[in-house]
Amino acid sequence: MSPWLITRAVEEAAPLVERLERIGIPAAAFPCIERRPIEWIPDLETGSRRAAIFMVTSPFGARCLMAHWPQIQGRGKVAAMAPSTASVLEQAGIPVEISATGGALALARAVASEARASNPVIFWLTSAAGLAEPEQEHAAALLANAGELHRIIAYETRAPQELGEQMLRWQGQPASAVFFSPSACKHFVAARGASGQGPLLEQIVCIGQSTLRAWSQLRPRDLPSPIYQVNEEDFVAWVAASR
Repeated sequence: MSPWLITRAVEEAAPLVERLERIGIPAAAFPCIERRPIEWIPDLETGSRRAAIFMVTSPFGARCLMAHWPQIQGRGKVAAMAPSTASVLEQAGIPVEISATGGALALARAVASEARASNPVIFWLTSAAGLAEPEQEHAAALLANAGELHRIIAYETRAPQELGEQMLRWQGQPASAVFFSPSACKHFVAARGASGQGPLLEQIVCIGQSTLRAWSQLRPRDLPSPIYQVNEEDFVAWVAASR
């Protein structure tokens, strides 16, 4: 059985690699993304007399929100994409009152529906790369019509410097890959195109609708169509059943 390449950031890949190996499935870390938090200070004076909604669309964005939870607790509702991002917050004891599956646009629709009666201030924690994603642009336009939108760059994403070396190291080797974010998809495709190297991918799994859309749009013709899984739990169960 060829190994599964886990394309998460290096510190996030190891637990899933170990989990798969414990059930007899070969796996290796193949980081296609790095994240770095950017210091931000919640502007709680903005619309202090109005309702607030704090919105996150990635697990890392959820962790950035968690870092400031003591300051913003009780100041408004939390909105998060289900299931993965919402789960990160709920496991930390932070209630998620607005959620949706299907990506940032689906969550924006849920937030806009909630906001109709209150015209809230909406704080959306995202990345610098996220600001340029078409899906986020559509979501932002929807939110701007529902309340006062503040898109906060709370972290940055980038390709690891070692990604080209990884492509060379895995050149011609059969493997499968699982992607957890649009940025990881973009970085993988860009590095493969730039180096002309890389593993021979037999299967591609995308976790989440946004990731699925990104891979479907970026996929080189010689690579397989994606298989959709809702979250890590479903992915692990699917891989185990497919052995």
